[in-house]
Amino acid sequence: MGNNVEADDQITATTNDSKVKKTAGGPPQFLPKLLKRPIMIRMMDGRPIKGVLEAYNAYEILLDLGQGRKQIIFKGAIASIDYEDKPEKGKPEAKRW
Repeated sequence: MGNNVEADDQITATTNDSKVKKTAGGPPQFLPKLLKRPIMIRMMDGRPIKGVLEAYNAYEILLDLGQGRKQIIFKGAIASIDYEDKPEKGKPEAKRW
């Protein structure tokens, strides 16, 4: 039993010693980087939906599907979000052999 208490103390000490930077809103957000970019959302039932991320809030995502169509998707129904990461604009790195 004494070993369990020591293990708990070590975990607490490690947790207290580590410096975790938290923002006021919680964990880091990735959706702001995806605004106005094409994404593909895979729903919980497996259906893919392609569109441009127009807006989002705590519970919903608004997609522009094109041809004047927009769709609101509840975040709880989303299994995954796929997007293509664009390289930052600037000088391309020279590849060396």
